[in-house]
Amino acid sequence: MRARPSLVLAIITGLVVVLAVIAGVLTTRRGPPALDATTPEGTVQLFVLAFIEGEDESAVAFLDPDLGCTAPLREVYRPTRVSLAVVSTRTSGQHADVVLDVTEYDNGPFDSWSHREAYDLVRADSGWLITGNPWPIYSCR
Repeated sequence: MRARPSLVLAIITGLVVVLAVIAGVLTTRRGPPALDATTPEGTVQLFVLAFIEGEDESAVAFLDPDLGCTAPLREVYRPTRVSLAVVSTRTSGQHADVVLDVTEYDNGPFDSWSHREAYDLVRADSGWLITGNPWPIYSCR
């Protein structure tokens, strides 16, 4: 009779392990969400991703021309890999504020750090433009 509870426990443990492996595989195969440049949060995320990928002309296109940024961007900190999570978006007329949680990764799985960044945007003909001092550029002048 003692072998039966151990067998049940082994089967349950095996099922949990199989489900965890399936969840891990599905998570790694999931692509990034589609980002819409006509929304404030889409504009911010596309800007950060373009900047990190070294696509300076694309990144600058998301910035308000009054910031004076031109491609190629020089003397800027460029993280190698990040994950972004939108914390909040607030829109009021021609202005919007987007707050992101940014996690930067270095070489190993434990070499990461997180910070919160706020973006100010203004409405433009084609959508939104980032103004102010946007991370990770801060200033172009």
